[in-house]
Amino acid sequence: MTIRLSRRFRLILLGAMTPLLAAFLVLSFSASLQGPSIDTLYRLREAAHGPKPAPNPSPVVVVGIDEETYRRAPFVGTPQALWGPKLGKALAGMLDGGAAAIGLDLVHPTSVETLIPGFEREYLLTLRRGGKEGRLVLAKVQHQSNPLMPYRGYLIAAGAGNVRSVNLVEDPDGVLRRIPVTLLVTDSNGGAPRPEPGMAAEVASRALGAPVVRGEDGWTSLAGYRLPGGTSNRMLVNHATTAGAIPTYSLADLFACAEAGNTAFFEKHFKGKAVMVGTVLDVEDRKLSSNRWVTKPEGLNLPERCALPVMNDLYVEGLRRDSIPGVYIHAAAISNLMTRDGLAETGKPASMALVLLLAGLAAAITLATRPALAALGLLVVLALWSGAAVESFQNGLVLPYLQGVVAIGLVFPLLLGFRFAVLDRDQRRIRNAFKLYLPGSLIDDMIASGQSPSLGGEERDLTILFSDIAGFTKMSEGMEPEALVLALNRYFTVMTDIVEAHGGFVDKYIGDAVLAVFGAPYALDNHARAAVDAALAMARAMEDDPTLLATDSGRGSARIGLASGPALIGNIGSPRRFNYTVMGDTVNLASRLEGANKYYSTPMMVSGETMALHGDPGAFRPLDIVQVVGRNEPVAIYEPLSDARRADPEDGVRRAAYARALADWQAGRFDAAAAGFRALAPFDSAAATMLRKADARVGRAPEPGWTGVTALTEK
Repeated sequence: MTIRLSRRFRLILLGAMTPLLAAFLVLSFSASLQGPSIDTLYRLREAAHGPKPAPNPSPVVVVGIDEETYRRAPFVGTPQALWGPKLGKALAGMLDGGAAAIGLDLVHPTSVETLIPGFEREYLLTLRRGGKEGRLVLAKVQHQSNPLMPYRGYLIAAGAGNVRSVNLVEDPDGVLRRIPVTLLVTDSNGGAPRPEPGMAAEVASRALGAPVVRGEDGWTSLAGYRLPGGTSNRMLVNHATTAGAIPTYSLADLFACAEAGNTAFFEKHFKGKAVMVGTVLDVEDRKLSSNRWVTKPEGLNLPERCALPVMNDLYVEGLRRDSIPGVYIHAAAISNLMTRDGLAETGKPASMALVLLLAGLAAAITLATRPALAALGLLVVLALWSGAAVESFQNGLVLPYLQGVVAIGLVFPLLLGFRFAVLDRDQRRIRNAFKLYLPGSLIDDMIASGQSPSLGGEERDLTILFSDIAGFTKMSEGMEPEALVLALNRYFTVMTDIVEAHGGFVDKYIGDAVLAVFGAPYALDNHARAAVDAALAMARAMEDDPTLLATDSGRGSARIGLASGPALIGNIGSPRRFNYTVMGDTVNLASRLEGANKYYSTPMMVSGETMALHGDPGAFRPLDIVQVVGRNEPVAIYEPLSDARRADPEDGVRRAAYARALADWQAGRFDAAAAGFRALAPFDSAAATMLRKADARVGRAPEPGWTGVTALTEK
């Protein structure tokens, strides 16, 4: 049996595959994204919470072989191979001061002891003491198959069990983000590989007095603390990012302090501490770490000095480096292990679930709304995801941040293309089919709601524009039907564009007439002003283009009437066929006013309600008060003024004279009204109309209750 899936179901299934595809692509490159993601979280955490403070007091300190050491006596000018006794002196001071554990991030594979017997006797005795007390760890480095080991004499003095690897494994992008908690080592006799703590874990273990234990489940723990990193035995270092987060002492100052016998200084600063001794030079052994985008200028917040003043010329003020000496990575890891402050990364299943969730959410938002709103919604999702990732990072959990960002970034364009090519194609077809009959905004609502239009209407305050072509019969005489249709279509196109540009929509074309609505389907701030502006623009378009409605038989002109008030707007008709249209007295009034232009020889007029709603009386001149068919109450009518007429002083004088004559007419002073209109008649066709009315009443007294209302049914 063949199962046929509906087209809609197939489209939904295809859309659902997009977030899965994006999540798959992201997770395929998750390992490459994880490193930059961690570095980005360092930067975002710094922006949100400020520099991460170091534990106070710091459980670990660094003794640095720095530029100052090379420039101070007795180190200056002396080969480093001869520094053993001086280093031993400083180490002895630390041991005497009560240092809990000392790790040497230095590998000296040779010694001058073979050339000058007895030269390093005191140094060897210090190594022996530290090894026997379990407080000293020497370094080895695994380069190839065989490790680089300390000089045999140092190894014998400290004890073979006091040597640990200082190897740090870079990520594929060359950045050191994790330290190996344990490493597999092979005995010299060729036995089976066994796990051995790395330098950081060993120093932390000795400082805490607890062994590093690797459980049967593959997890490593220290003093009851199950180390983050899982079974990989690699812990993500959580660097403190305040300037001088790890107290750093110059070897030169400590040697001078030990020479001076200042045991109190060592007790104050080293008692109970884990100590890492290493190179902190400007160019040697510097590494890129995960805090590379938030490193601070060096030489700040230096600890108290013992014997020598600080050399202030060692550091360039404000200089930031994206690399740090490698010894600080070990020191930061020791601090994490001792304070249980390491970073834990979400496992693969959790990361997959989070990335898939974000991709699905991005897909839902992209498909649910318009592209601009979808983009805004996705920005909100990204902001929330960033906030969640930063807060989790602040609390020691690393979420797959960049993976989620990339998943969202992939889903959005993929689904936009899918929408445009597949889903929106149907909507575009519906819109293109219906926009010839309905306002575009109404079609958008219909598509957004997923519902077809239905019968029903509502009463709203609107402004109706009714336009008709004066002289249409003469214009069309002798024209072929095709030519007449072309002329009308061109005229309707120009007029419709103007109506829509001003926020209205064309309800219908009635022969050569245009019925337009302002204030529906969507409300306008001032539908009367929008309609008047559209009417003036329509008249201006006729003036600017002499070819519009021009034929061999003559040229037509447009007359426009506007009325404002309540009207019924909606889908009106039968269940099988209806129109989105407007009905009511306001529509009839607009039509009557359009026709009244012929009587007053004006191009357009508006009702008093339209003038009042417009809000600028100076934009109109009063014409008359009329009584139209179908209305009990008379209607004041006004003529809108173009900007040119409003700016013309001479026209302003004539408008004022017309207003005075109109006031005389309405007051029943027919002689004065006739005189006023007569002076204006040569320049004003409306005044000529009013003159004929006034002349017909000259010498007659006004009837009782005279108001000057003109009954348009008289013409």
